[in-house]
Amino acid sequence: MALPLTIPAAIPILAALLCLLIVSLILWRRHTEHLLLKRRMAQLREKIETALNDEEFEIERASFGKALQAAGLTTQLQRPRLENLAKIDKQPPDKYRILSTLAAQGCNVEEIATILGVSRVEADQLISLSNVARCGR
Repeated sequence: MALPLTIPAAIPILAALLCLLIVSLILWRRHTEHLLLKRRMAQLREKIETALNDEEFEIERASFGKALQAAGLTTQLQRPRLENLAKIDKQPPDKYRILSTLAAQGCNVEEIATILGVSRVEADQLISLSNVARCGR
């Protein structure tokens, strides 16, 4: 009577069975993860469809559209004003040169404010800035 298998002869068979078991477990895990992912995607799809079909969403969408149009209109109305302000903003270097010249000629703060068309406080601040700039050179 022959002995079934000896231990050294059974090792390759056991190793093959172990590999088969590991591959089966990996495939089962991937399948389970795939099913969970599919279920999650279906839930997200339902939520998206519910949100898109929601009447409040349509109201909010319309409200947002109106607000966006109003913002665009406001921007178009303000553009000429902003462009005019940009033109005014190009003048300060001349203003500073004139102020510096007037201060060098001995004009007081009130006279400079009147000539430049600014407040007395602004003229005083501009003179202070001019003095600081002159000291920094």
